[in-house]
Amino acid sequence: MTTSWVSWLLSVIVVLLLLLAVYIMSNSVHLLITGKRAQGIVVGIDSFSRFSREPGKAAVVSPLVEFITSDGEHIRVSGRSYSSKPSVSPGDAIKVAYSTSNPKNTQFLLWQEFPLVPAGFVLGFAFIIILMWISGILVTGDSTMDDPLHLLSAAISHFKLNPIRFPALFILSLAIPACIVGVYWTSQTATDLRTKGIRTVGQVTGSVWNSPRMSDGSSANGLFPMIVFNDASGISHTIRRSLAKPLSRLKAGDKVEVIYLANHPNRGVVNTWDEFWPAPLFFGLMAIAFFVLLSLVIKGMI
Repeated sequence: MTTSWVSWLLSVIVVLLLLLAVYIMSNSVHLLITGKRAQGIVVGIDSFSRFSREPGKAAVVSPLVEFITSDGEHIRVSGRSYSSKPSVSPGDAIKVAYSTSNPKNTQFLLWQEFPLVPAGFVLGFAFIIILMWISGILVTGDSTMDDPLHLLSAAISHFKLNPIRFPALFILSLAIPACIVGVYWTSQTATDLRTKGIRTVGQVTGSVWNSPRMSDGSSANGLFPMIVFNDASGISHTIRRSLAKPLSRLKAGDKVEVIYLANHPNRGVVNTWDEFWPAPLFFGLMAIAFFVLLSLVIKGMI
């Protein structure tokens, strides 16, 4: 069976993307497996000002950690991941893995410090190419579009793919990771607020329909209580309750506990369970439902 030049080109692109993903993760994984462990202390925040010159763009930051090697050498390094907010705060203790031959080659043992996002992006791109490639084979029925090792034709035969079953598998294969990311992001946000949040008292000023923009720039539509609170610096912020009337019994003059992160006071929320956990639960249940549906499709029951 011959293979077209397009299939050869796609094969090369997919292999290069897989190698790139391996390269991105290689140093971190190598340090995780073979690196020497040490206890580090966050001594500061390292700022990277590439974007700070642009109006409205804040500098991205990374934790600055100091630790002592097994030889007694004091090492100070910054993290590999830069973001708008650091994953840890000064004074926090974290585990690190370092190379004994080059102690400055250090990996912080935190999920946020592993290059999962760039590696995942590259793998996702390769995955999309493979899915589109399979779709082309199913639609055209051209055997020359198969890869040189005939792995795609074997997968098509094994999973009994056809132009009807394949779109379902394609959508589910994207929906499940999206729901998992949703669970992680929303639960991480809730955990940060519950463990690191600053509590204060807010007051309901009234109910508003189609309110103008909030202090964080977002817009809010519907009838809901408007809650005003002051952060530690005395700056006033306005937030909205998640439960719209008549589900919420809040009325003008009521006082409620508000919780916010020190670096994002404009994202404060009312300190109740329904502000934190419904979103992770929803994404989690959707991920389970999609996974069950995926297993039924693979087994040929749907």
